[in-house]
Amino acid sequence: MSRWSALGAVAAATVLLTPLLPALAAPAAASPAEPAGAGGITTGNAAPVTVPALRSWRGGSGRWRWTDRSRIVLAPGTAPRLRDTATTLAGELAEATGHRPVVVGGPARTGDVVLALTGADATVGDQGYRMTVGSALRIAAPSVTGDFYGTRTVLQAMRTSADRRSVPRGTAVDSPSVGTRGEMIDVGRKYYPVGYLKQQIRQLAWYKENTLHLHLSDWRGFRLRLPQYPGLASDEAYSVADVRELTAYARRYHVTIIPEIDLPGHATAISAYRPDLAFTCPSMSRPDRWTGSDTDGWTLDVTKPETVAFLRGLVQAVGALFPGPYLSIGGDELPGTANQNDCPELVDYQHRMGFAYPGDVFVHFIDQLDETVRTMHKSTVVWQWWDYQQTVSIVPNHDVIVDEWLSEPTGRAQQGYRTIGTRESTLYVSPGFGTHPGQYGYFDPRSVYRDYPFTAADNILGYQISRWSDNAEGQPVSWFDFWARRPLAVVADRTWAAPTGGDVRAFFDRYDRVGDADVTRTDLAANPGMLSSGGWRASATSAETGAEDGGAANAVDNDPYTIWHSDYSDGTPSLPQRLTIDTGAAQPISGFRYLPRQDGGVNGRVAGYRLLTSTDGTHWTVASSGTLPDSPTETVVSFAPTTARFVALDVQSEHGPNDRYASVAELDLVRG
Repeated sequence: MSRWSALGAVAAATVLLTPLLPALAAPAAASPAEPAGAGGITTGNAAPVTVPALRSWRGGSGRWRWTDRSRIVLAPGTAPRLRDTATTLAGELAEATGHRPVVVGGPARTGDVVLALTGADATVGDQGYRMTVGSALRIAAPSVTGDFYGTRTVLQAMRTSADRRSVPRGTAVDSPSVGTRGEMIDVGRKYYPVGYLKQQIRQLAWYKENTLHLHLSDWRGFRLRLPQYPGLASDEAYSVADVRELTAYARRYHVTIIPEIDLPGHATAISAYRPDLAFTCPSMSRPDRWTGSDTDGWTLDVTKPETVAFLRGLVQAVGALFPGPYLSIGGDELPGTANQNDCPELVDYQHRMGFAYPGDVFVHFIDQLDETVRTMHKSTVVWQWWDYQQTVSIVPNHDVIVDEWLSEPTGRAQQGYRTIGTRESTLYVSPGFGTHPGQYGYFDPRSVYRDYPFTAADNILGYQISRWSDNAEGQPVSWFDFWARRPLAVVADRTWAAPTGGDVRAFFDRYDRVGDADVTRTDLAANPGMLSSGGWRASATSAETGAEDGGAANAVDNDPYTIWHSDYSDGTPSLPQRLTIDTGAAQPISGFRYLPRQDGGVNGRVAGYRLLTSTDGTHWTVASSGTLPDSPTETVVSFAPTTARFVALDVQSEHGPNDRYASVAELDLVRG
């Protein structure tokens, strides 16, 4: 059975299937070309295909090749600092090529990879590196992190090369545009297993991203099993051992974990554990504005000294468990000014403290917990909320870091706050609300890649996507993963070396070729590296061209929002229908990836199928057949490696209500 899917039993018979075969159409429009190096000069060899793109590349001639004699060589004096990076790389090269290199010191030989540390280099900063590819491949950086990122480039360049074992000769000077790049995952509403979080750490590192923010508490659960607070954790929660494993793993991949305990709102899990710590006034206890806020205990009563003392201890316990430099205390979705004024104990405390507004009480609370976080030599992170839908006369300490979700981070940064941009209208991934363009919470990679500024400026630490689990807590992890795949890659590319955007189609072709960090997952539609679809020709037994643009070429154009749709205006629609691709040359393939239409429609979503291959366009072999899932997410199906120039997808039935249509957003081929 398939490594990526239970679908796709291989048929061995070779058959002649000419009745469904249409004449080939003109070539699909090629994806717009991208510059080989996002910011530099290109001569000689084109730059390696990577995500993110290299900032600067100067091509030479010829190629460096990995052989069974290749080694990883550590420059003199670097072994203590670079040994872990070298060991990680050695294991990854062994998985990719079958040859595990030794890690040695001494002079380099032809085919070796050399890791070196340099002094400070303003050109690449503290996360960049220089890569010189000659008879040996040398990575030199001011920091261990820079060397590590250079190894990601080597692995991707090898995977996307024709032989999977070589890198074009040349010189790269590579560094990010901003320092913080990554994602927030809402594990408070939806529990994500440790194995998935480790995979996300690898994926972040694969894209040279460095931050994993975990939203660990919400109305559905408290996800840390802390010995100091027996009974607080949900049934599905991370143990101390889990956290230690996860943080050690993140350190290996140069990813910083930011733990978040959301306070004092979203606190029903804490209130259930300690009801005496919650507001009793209905306006603060049960605001009924957000999912989960229709039960008692939404907001903790921070006017009580015992509540603040409890939360100081909780924050200290979390901070002691996570070794990183940041700790988030949330602070979002507090009931607004009207609710606050309807709470007698809150208003009474406001007056006793001499605050102008009840909202000032919550700003004061941020400062109280910030004081606790600073005693642990960490920085406090909060969501921008204190000046939204409530009136305040004071602001939090300027040493806190602000996750700015309501607007661009530039305004907050100009106020003197270190800021991470995660704008709700652009960078949220909330598939429980939105799964296609135009809906709330939907990350549209076309517009984000092309238009979003990703401004680099003083006090803007960087950017992250925020993956919220609202309204879809029962969906499987694989479903949530799908909606975040392309957004994560888009942010990686734009925050590294692409300060200005462009047409996302060329980027998606590069994204497909690079694939995932981990291609051995069985629970997700892992991408082991696809063929480039540049220059492919597509045709179909029928295509709708009157009521919509449903041409066959749309299935190979690297645009997830165009589709091939079988004809429904001319005559009576029927199945089966066939989509045929001419890749231009015979080449090894070992699977396909099917992306259903992404516009919210269901007509034509493929159910029963056959995938056929051919070298001449006349004699066809059934490589795979079965039933694709009834889901808007993509599916990767593997089959026995074969060599083919032509591929045909026979759509035999659909999941839609009519069982008369066929549609495909993208059909990609897995490299053999």
